[in-house]
Amino acid sequence: MRWKLWALTVIAVLVAAACGGSGQSSGSKQLTIGIDNGSGSGFPYPSAIAQGIVDKANKVGVKVVANLDGKNDPQREASNVQDLVSQHPDGILLLPADAAAAAHLADQVAAANIKVMSVHSVVGANRKITDVYPKLNALVIENEVGAGTQAAQLVKKAFPSGAKIAVVLGQAGYAEDQLRLEGFQQVLSGSEYPIVAQQPGDWTATKGQSACANMLAAHPDIQVFYNESDDMGTGCAQAVQSAGSKAKVIGVGGSKLGIQDIKSGQMYGTICYKPYTEGQIAMQEMYQILTGKANDHAKLVYYETPTITAENVDQCSPQW
Repeated sequence: MRWKLWALTVIAVLVAAACGGSGQSSGSKQLTIGIDNGSGSGFPYPSAIAQGIVDKANKVGVKVVANLDGKNDPQREASNVQDLVSQHPDGILLLPADAAAAAHLADQVAAANIKVMSVHSVVGANRKITDVYPKLNALVIENEVGAGTQAAQLVKKAFPSGAKIAVVLGQAGYAEDQLRLEGFQQVLSGSEYPIVAQQPGDWTATKGQSACANMLAAHPDIQVFYNESDDMGTGCAQAVQSAGSKAKVIGVGGSKLGIQDIKSGQMYGTICYKPYTEGQIAMQEMYQILTGKANDHAKLVYYETPTITAENVDQCSPQW
């Protein structure tokens, strides 16, 4: 009977080993994460990031316990993070709507001994993009300042002798609102490229169109509109066309509508962001941390965001 008992033990060990999936070791609990989509799943960009996170999590065998929609409301986002912390997943990925408020959220998650990462947004008020908030394990983000400099180079390419510029900002509270402007102004600091007007467009085509129409009415000689997102840029392009203006429209983001407008000549150029890829990169970084393959602290992760015009428009495959 002793040999039968030994055989049954061997079989049990082999079955247990066969059942061990990716993302967890044999006999250990399944790794879990939560997603705080503060910007809101109603916006295509953060929605694409979240989908990239979810798909990568499924691939590596990590369970997503919650994917909460903050609906671009800091109070709702704070409540969502409290809910996530109460579930105590192994990691939480933040997609903050407000950079300053996100610092308190990161503090709360870290205090609960949960790994925390920010995706697509700096955490902390007026923080430089390279100065990653210390409670974060990692920040996965586009080089937002660099995107502004890339947009400024497009202006110089179109108008090497100078131009009158208007800026359509995003929305107050979002870190990229000022970071994209910072990089833009660093390159176009001379008197040949004056910024004669700027208005917020709140990241939407409708408000972008309204902002550009208002600025054109006050300054009909505007030659360039720098929009901090493609959504606002597509709306702005409509305002430019309606006003009979020849102003060139530049965006940021590489959206489907933005790329279409570049192909049709309504927009001059953009910076190709890849939100789905960004989400996958973020989840891979989190997986490395959760499995002990990395011990990251305040790590900064960029990915390539090429400048796009009609000359190379086919090099940007829209992900949102």
